[in-house]
Amino acid sequence: MPTGRVSYDSDLKRQAWIREGLLQSAHKSFWSPMTGRTMDSVVYQAKNSNANSGHTVVFDFDGNIAGKAIKGRDTAYGKGEQKKKFSNKLTVDRYRLVVDNGDTFDGVDIGNLMVNQHSDSRQKLSDLWQRFKDQALFDAAQGLLGKAPTHIIDLGSNFTYNDLLEVEKVVKTSQGFSTGKTRRPLTPYQTQDGRPCWLFIMDAAMAVMLKKDSSYQSLVFNADVRGTGNRAFKGVFGKIGQLILLEADQFFGNTDGTGDIALNQTGVEIAGLRQRDDNNVWAGQEGFDPDTTLHSRGVIVGASALQLALGKQPDYKHQISTDFGITSESAIEFWMNVQKTILTAEHEDYKSAKVADIDYGVIAVDVEIS
Repeated sequence: MPTGRVSYDSDLKRQAWIREGLLQSAHKSFWSPMTGRTMDSVVYQAKNSNANSGHTVVFDFDGNIAGKAIKGRDTAYGKGEQKKKFSNKLTVDRYRLVVDNGDTFDGVDIGNLMVNQHSDSRQKLSDLWQRFKDQALFDAAQGLLGKAPTHIIDLGSNFTYNDLLEVEKVVKTSQGFSTGKTRRPLTPYQTQDGRPCWLFIMDAAMAVMLKKDSSYQSLVFNADVRGTGNRAFKGVFGKIGQLILLEADQFFGNTDGTGDIALNQTGVEIAGLRQRDDNNVWAGQEGFDPDTTLHSRGVIVGASALQLALGKQPDYKHQISTDFGITSESAIEFWMNVQKTILTAEHEDYKSAKVADIDYGVIAVDVEIS
């Protein structure tokens, strides 16, 4: 094969070529530094390369035992606590993102993908895929993609340093939620240097309210909180106790309809957190009114907050028009799904520190901003 060409008939070479493009654009992702294939990652990623549309990817979780001690000579056998086991699963679907190449591909040998011609399409599609994936994770965390939040801290129209201290207390004790009952505290996310912490992801409006607070300004505004293990995080601007504060981008784009959001309903210009208007319509949805009172929703995330399931290897597709090949379109094809981690108890849940049937690693924080 001539140098600089990728065989269109070779699935392996074409898939490797598109994976290379996805890897090159990964640095643009807000969530990539928090994504891993273990339970201690914020985004727990599982992959099944054989999973087609409609196939499931299974996530398994182990739980600690909490049995009582047997005193003295009392019979212990037969009183053992059954090991806790939790799981859930995601069904992956096929999605395609498409770009119109216009007339720029005239004269291309369609039998081969010439890298110098198609690399621009690969770059643009890889960039869009990162935004698509990131927005799916933002929407899932905010409770718009899938189930509404099970635990919410509603701060009303205030967001000060003292409010942040109260938020940290609720996160640590799992008591005092505006919505939701007492639960097991979020499992901390471990930074690279081993310090346990939770990540508090907020939008620009929430971040500005906090930064304007005089107490916050005098205590932490100028502090360097990044450290060796946090430099990969985007938007780090403060640390209170065990909360690392991150500012995410604001969502820009459009979403079909209102209510629950599906992955194929949103065109993503900038991936980020959505705001809600007074009519409970979220930014990007039809009828969203930015001139009403707006509400921001930040999210506090710990380990295994979100799940990302990937199926078959992404592939690059190319098709020319039937009108003598004047125009062409290219697409990236992939199999995936996203959700908040909501566990099912295989045997039984804990008596007090519940983990099943709730948002395992996400707490929503609502603030009225205007």
